[in-house]
Order: sequence, then C-alpha cells, then structure tokens
Amino acid sequence: MKTIVVYNNKGGIGKTTFSVHLALFASERRIRTLVVGLDRQGDICRWLSGGDEHLMNGHFFRVNECLQVLYSPMELPQDLANFDLVVADCPPHVEVVDQVDADLWLVPIDGRLAMENMGNVYSALRRAEGTILIVLNRCDLIGKRALEGLREAAHQIPQATVRDEPIPSSAAIAKASEYFRPVWKVPYGKDTQGDRAMQAMCGDVLKMCGFEGRL
Repeated sequence: MKTIVVYNNKGGIGKTTFSVHLALFASERRIRTLVVGLDRQGDICRWLSGGDEHLMNGHFFRVNECLQVLYSPMELPQDLANFDLVVADCPPHVEVVDQVDADLWLVPIDGRLAMENMGNVYSALRRAEGTILIVLNRCDLIGKRALEGLREAAHQIPQATVRDEPIPSSAAIAKASEYFRPVWKVPYGKDTQGDRAMQAMCGDVLKMCGFEGRL
C-alpha cells in the first residue's frame, strides 16, 4: 500500500481538487483506493458523495468498486491492508505533518504565499520522511515572470521534486466541484487543456508511487 498526503499549510490552493482527481483517476484504473478526509470541513466527502453523505467521524462510504471514502478529521488510520492506495486530503494545519506518515507528500503551490508556507513546514516534512513533490497550480494567473520565479524558487528547495508542468487555471476544473465529478466528466470538460493537464499529473504521481504498470 502507498500513501499520498496532499498538503500545504495554506488553504484554497487545490488540495481537495488534487485529492479527488487522484482518487478517481486511480480507481478508474482498478487501483483499490481509499480517500481519507482529514479536514473537518469534509469537502472531499461531499464532493465524492455527490453532496449526499452526512459527516460522521469514522464513517466509510463507497463511491465505486475500487474507491471508498473515510471521514476521519486529523487522524490517518493505520490498518488499511485492503487498499493499494490511500489519498489523504489535509487541512492547512502545521501539526498535520507530525501526525501522519506518507510515501509521497504532494504539495500544491499557487503563488508566493503558498511557497512561503511550504518553507515554514519544510523542516517538519523532511523529518516525516517520504518524497516531496511540488506541483504548481493555477500559477498562470500570476504572470509569466512570476511563474518562472516561483518555479526557480521551488527547484532550490533541497530534496524536493518539482513537476515543471503546471496545472493551468481552467474553467473545466473549476466546474468539477460544482458537478461533483472529475474534470473529464463535466460538460465540455473532456480533452480540454485542464483535463489533459490534470490527467497527466495524476498519471505522473501514480508512477512515482510504483503504479506505472497499472496505468
């Protein structure tokens, strides 16, 4: 089993969007996946249930044959042997790093503040072990020069991997949460720039976790 923790000590930068798309992408390829909603807001649970699930601690529900969701604020269960992949959607809390273990820390960055927040928790991330992958998200909104500066700064973070291809700002991705679907299943979302970028990112992340033969 591999565990991907989607984290940054900043809210509103795409953690839940990344978590949902990773989980659905994996389950469509028959990778047995569990999503854990560590954030008390429970946005990922509402998204993956189509808005129908009531939030109760320790509550499991099934999305499809290969995907289940667990609402478990700030606590990642240890005995999850029935799954190939666990995706944890985190709140923007510093203490998360000391409370969960990850094979891969997926860190969305959307601008200078998110990068500074990453710097604030970097030493804790290194102590926690696991690979650190930085993904630039919606950074085209900050301008070309700022994007290049952000990419350069990300590459200077020791022992972190930077995915150079950013996820663009995308109306199709923005609609995904409104329709409770992934971008490739929203109206006019399939084969858009946002869809292609999101699926490419999901594939790259799963390859890093050893699932290349199942993609």
